[in-house]
Amino acid sequence: MGQGALHADCLIGIDIGTQSLRALLIDRSARLRVFASRPTPTLRMRDGFAEHDPEALWQATLSALRELAPQIPNGHAVAGIAAASFGESCILLDDHGAALGNAMAWFDRRTEKDAAWLAERIGPDRLFALTGLAPDPTYTLYKLLWARRTMPDRFGSARRMLNIADWIAFRLSGEAATDFSLASRTSCLDLPHRIWCAPLLRAVGFDSGIFPPIRASGTSLGLVRPQVLVETGLPGSPIVGVGAHDHVCGAFAADALADGVVLDSLGTAEAILTTIRQPVMSPDLVRQGYAQGAAARDRPLFYLGGTIYSSGGAVEWARRLFGQDLSHQALIGEAESLPPGSNGVSFLPHLAYGAPPHADVAARGAFLGLTSAKGRSEMFRAVLEGLAMEARSVVTGMADLAGLGDPQAIIVIGGNIRNRLFLEIKASTYGRPMTIIAEPEATALGAALLGGIAGGLWPDLRQALSEIERETFVVDPRPDWIPIYDEFFNTVHAGLYATLQPIHARLAKYEVPASPS
Repeated sequence: MGQGALHADCLIGIDIGTQSLRALLIDRSARLRVFASRPTPTLRMRDGFAEHDPEALWQATLSALRELAPQIPNGHAVAGIAAASFGESCILLDDHGAALGNAMAWFDRRTEKDAAWLAERIGPDRLFALTGLAPDPTYTLYKLLWARRTMPDRFGSARRMLNIADWIAFRLSGEAATDFSLASRTSCLDLPHRIWCAPLLRAVGFDSGIFPPIRASGTSLGLVRPQVLVETGLPGSPIVGVGAHDHVCGAFAADALADGVVLDSLGTAEAILTTIRQPVMSPDLVRQGYAQGAAARDRPLFYLGGTIYSSGGAVEWARRLFGQDLSHQALIGEAESLPPGSNGVSFLPHLAYGAPPHADVAARGAFLGLTSAKGRSEMFRAVLEGLAMEARSVVTGMADLAGLGDPQAIIVIGGNIRNRLFLEIKASTYGRPMTIIAEPEATALGAALLGGIAGGLWPDLRQALSEIERETFVVDPRPDWIPIYDEFFNTVHAGLYATLQPIHARLAKYEVPASPS
């Protein structure tokens, strides 16, 4: 069959996550689902520092696409492709579009000095008034300040800044753009007006020209470059679409951006989002550490969210702690034999910053209730329960902050939906059923749908969602667990941070100091 007779009805979504880079191939109905996965290329350094080589990210993407290409049915071609990624991390480009060195990982803590400097220079209240965000060293703004401070020559050569998903789209199409959700994670966006924040950029001395144009997710950037088609073997003439932040892209796939819906996205970090009509401009948002942002596909909208910075990461940390040879299923099986409350063991999951409403970069995790009779099963179940308690705390604080009331529905996505015990603990802690999108590649699926919109398969996201097949299931709370977890939350977990914070502050003096840069 000649190239002109190909049916352009396949789509590819790319998800660049903290742990893995995944590419999903679907047909128009999403009955065909094929994915390829690669470890996210990451250079791990001491003290928890980490970077990504932009070229390695691109080569991993090409490798995944090459694996998918032979899976495309004969006579069919790719209509569209889009990428999602974690936020905050950014790549600086020179005049020729070449990357100027590595990208700092989103969770890298070297930017804390720069966040403190800017908070002192401008003040948290002024920063919030300009951007609608609290100071947070993970945001792109502070990575740019760090780059200027530590690598002035490289920073001075920069002509463009791109987020990770934007970089992949740029390499695919040759066009530079970002979307509102990734722009929101830079802390350089004037959130109420949905434009780059010129007063802030002037105050810190940044040239606004380095920031890419902002487009709605799913906007067409143009054709995949011919050389990329040659290198990957992808058939047809795919259109590259503007992507989105990974959690927002997952929300697109889950249809979780309706009023009254809470999205709980379970990844290495756990993002909890809900739609709001307008940005929350209360200073309590700064104090409590919630984030908010903009998104756009079929309509402009805003969202309010909180992040548990180590969620799936905490589960994996626990597995490593108890022995590399142990599987997650073995640990889950042991934990299932215990009653709620983990036999009197509790876990505060602040392994990487405190979660809202306790915004504290000096927060630390803790196990409590340990005796010589307690073992890994109690500790592992306590990790799951601690994460569930923390999620409830995030949702409760979010509702109070925005005056939203109790959520009407909770939708869950992410790789950790495979952990049934965790889901039952979460539903029982929330005290309400949760709808699970049984698509472990929800973020990549959302990106594929954006590629389909860019490629002209659908006019909007609602039409796309009406035509694809998605499996869902409901996890109900365990009635006998609800009162136990409710009491546990109110009498144990709710007071842990405040009780331990001064002790953790004193313990900090004994930590080996990180690099001065």
